[in-house]
Amino acid sequence: MKLCLDPGHGGKDPGAVGPNGLAEAPVVLAISQDLAGLLETYGWSTKLTRESEVFVELGARCEIANDWGANYFVSVHCNSNGPEACGIETLYKTDRGRHVALPVHQALIVATGDRDRGLKQRTDLYVLNGTRMPAILVEVGFISHPATEANLADALYLGVLAEAIALGLKSLDVLTPKPL
Repeated sequence: MKLCLDPGHGGKDPGAVGPNGLAEAPVVLAISQDLAGLLETYGWSTKLTRESEVFVELGARCEIANDWGANYFVSVHCNSNGPEACGIETLYKTDRGRHVALPVHQALIVATGDRDRGLKQRTDLYVLNGTRMPAILVEVGFISHPATEANLADALYLGVLAEAIALGLKSLDVLTPKPL
């Protein structure tokens, strides 16, 4: 099983920034690195679209996954929409993407107890359009919400997020038919 992890933003693009100055890019990189380590313990191969605070164009992110022949693509992000918005949502484009999104989303809600903002089908996101494998974009919380920002600044909480995403993805290994 080959999974391409896409920590959003990076380098010149910090992503969303919380009210206390926490930037999205290093948060999602840390989650993705933890997630890669967990998936490798399951025997999965992983590739990150970026492994440090560098900027990678959206097209290049898709090329990395496509050229490597990934089975799945998971883009990790933090949402932002003012101090009142909170919760987790998971975005997908195709039915195959929804198949990936559902167990990941459910595992995140159970692990965090955060508000369930649901699964959302989106056809306007570059990384969901440009990848050839089932792809999802996980919004692990609103960095613009002060309490969520505080959680996202805690390495232990980032580990909880990585573990939840890993558990959701692991269920796919059980559901995916194996070649004979």
